[in-house]
Amino acid sequence: MVTIQSYILEVKNKRSSAIIYINGQEVEVLECTNSTSCRIQGVKGLSCPQYCPFIVDAKKFVHGMKTKNKVEVLNTPT
Repeated sequence: MVTIQSYILEVKNKRSSAIIYINGQEVEVLECTNSTSCRIQGVKGLSCPQYCPFIVDAKKFVHGMKTKNKVEVLNTPT
């Protein structure tokens, strides 16, 4: 369930994008176009690592900090 404290964000750079759901401290990557590259490099296991640039930028955006990649909010708080 999407609450006011939760966000669905799209984080984009020139080559890839990711759809990320954040609810408090819970972070879930719903879709990522860079996941194949992560697997080839041996970075990705069962889930995306917390140091992934898309996850880092999503967390920064939620806390009001400047991000390296473009971030858009996909859900509208009610």
